[in-house]
Amino acid sequence: MSDYRISLRRDEVLLAELSVSQARYVEMTRELRKRFPREEGFTLHIERRRELRRILEQGPDGLRLLGIEYRHEEVSEPA
Repeated sequence: MSDYRISLRRDEVLLAELSVSQARYVEMTRELRKRFPREEGFTLHIERRRELRRILEQGPDGLRLLGIEYRHEEVSEPA
């Protein structure tokens, strides 16, 4: 499952950055666009974060997760 990173900007100045689950993505973007309209200089920069690979270690106690590498993909904002 992927999640999203949303950056809220006004006149290209970063105001806030949010991490949003896939389950709440549509609701959150709709609410942000309603409260921060483009006509007032606000823009949303949205990236989808997807798991690229997991880094594991195998030892006497079994497998251990050392880390996860993610890929960020830009999501285009509708006009």
